[in-house]
Amino acid sequence: MRPKPLSAKAVGVKDALELELRQLPGVSFVSFSEVEGAAFIELVVSPGTEHAKVREEAARCVVNYLERPAEIRVYNPPPEPPTLSRGGRVRLVLVLPSDGGAAIEVQLSRGAQRFASRAVAGDTAAIGRAVLEALRGLGAHAPFDVVAFHALPSDWGAGLLAVLRDTSTGELRRGVASGRAPADAAARAVLDALNRSL
Repeated sequence: MRPKPLSAKAVGVKDALELELRQLPGVSFVSFSEVEGAAFIELVVSPGTEHAKVREEAARCVVNYLERPAEIRVYNPPPEPPTLSRGGRVRLVLVLPSDGGAAIEVQLSRGAQRFASRAVAGDTAAIGRAVLEALRGLGAHAPFDVVAFHALPSDWGAGLLAVLRDTSTGELRRGVASGRAPADAAARAVLDALNRSL
């Protein structure tokens, strides 16, 4: 799903909020995105920084700038800019319904490591973000936002096109995949878009 364009006023608010978040102790990177009215803020903090404290301080900042709550995620950077290939390839273990079908669980693995993330069922963009969250959980440097998903024309075969944006460079990446269900295709398309760095 395509993110809503922000108005000039919203962009000014976002810039001011981002500046304040960057001044929080330990914060080295801030990513702000908005998809269908929901706000997402990702903070990368230096090793040893207390995540709960940063999240609490960030929530206080958000209240001063946004009229609605934002989902705040805090990450530590990997010790060095890693490529996941050193520990083996990333595999999509499963994409399955959970919580009685209200959510989708995405599980990735790399070697003996596994990481699972959940998304609202039926929200393709949320499933894409869940894949990115699972990649970060495996130690990947994955500074990407989901821009859009597009269904392929039937004469091209079943599948989805994923479009991701690198939040640090603005570069767009695209991946195409099919799957047993739309959620499975979405997860595979995100991984296909990132196969150069995985």
